[in-house]
Amino acid sequence: MNLSVGHFTHSMHIARPSRHFLGNYGHLFFSVFYFFPLYRSWNIHTRAEIAYEVIAYVVFALIYCKALKSPSSKVLPFIIIMVLICILATQLTPGTSTLFGYIAYFIGFCFLGFARWLMFFFLVLSIAVVTLLFIPMNDWAYFLGPALVVSLGLFSFGFVEYKDRIHNDETRKSKEQLQQLAKIAERERIARDLHDLLGHSLSSISLKSELASKFIVAGLLDKAETEAQEVAKLARVALSEVREAVSGMQQLGLTAQLDVMASRLQDKGVKVHKEVECGDISAQKESCFCFVAKEAVTNVLKHSNATEIKISLNEQSNYHQLTFEDDGQIGAVIWGNGLRGIKSRIEELGGHIQVTTSDGYKLVAQLPK
Repeated sequence: MNLSVGHFTHSMHIARPSRHFLGNYGHLFFSVFYFFPLYRSWNIHTRAEIAYEVIAYVVFALIYCKALKSPSSKVLPFIIIMVLICILATQLTPGTSTLFGYIAYFIGFCFLGFARWLMFFFLVLSIAVVTLLFIPMNDWAYFLGPALVVSLGLFSFGFVEYKDRIHNDETRKSKEQLQQLAKIAERERIARDLHDLLGHSLSSISLKSELASKFIVAGLLDKAETEAQEVAKLARVALSEVREAVSGMQQLGLTAQLDVMASRLQDKGVKVHKEVECGDISAQKESCFCFVAKEAVTNVLKHSNATEIKISLNEQSNYHQLTFEDDGQIGAVIWGNGLRGIKSRIEELGGHIQVTTSDGYKLVAQLPK
């Protein structure tokens, strides 16, 4: 099995495009400890040996930088080359104890699960073999100790970096999902607002247009003209409401909205009894009650044969209550988009709504103070 592309690695890069140069490669500065043994024993090395050690370091650094920019699934060959460089360079300098730690960092970051610990075990085994082969017994502690401590430390840093990337990726995905859900909710809100805003106005326009047509057929042109003017007025009001909704402006106040609703019911011949006894109410709740009023009156105009309707807005001890009650005879309540929309609005503000048809049509909406 090819470990570099199997189930034991992932595809993330260690180097992050969002980081500046020092953020990705600055930690290589600490690899200069590789040269400390060379500095302390400069006089006993030949020029060829010094050149060999420098070339080994440069090649190691270049391979390391190349691996940093590669996907983790393709890092294994680079790790093998870096291990070989360390083994060969240890014949001349114990400074490679520092470089083994950089390899351990790759192992901690790039490999998954059991493969991570297996690779780390082979690295430790390589350090032990190199110590036995090339390091004098008196210096074992000075080479093996730092090599193991640095390797274990950087291995842990690599693993922590991997976990941090996973966490950040999950956080980013969660934010994207929340943004997507927010967009969906906003589209649903817009659809609900448009229905609540235009549903009643369009129903009234349709009703008055049909009435104007009947007047024309009957030869009552003056009444037909009056109805046509009402249609134009309703259309202008609907357009104004849409503009206000789009621009975020507030609609008519609740009292004014109830007056408009009462006027439209009276145009249909429905006798209206209106009682408004309510103190201050927040703009958000007032807006919610306005949508409730539009939906209730729309349902009366479209579905009810009522001759009288009572509209009341009053204040109880713990809540505000808006009630529409008529004498129409209709069947069971059908919870269409309109009723579901105002029910959702009411419940979002902690209130509740009740619709009954047992003794005429009755809609009661309550919002907590």
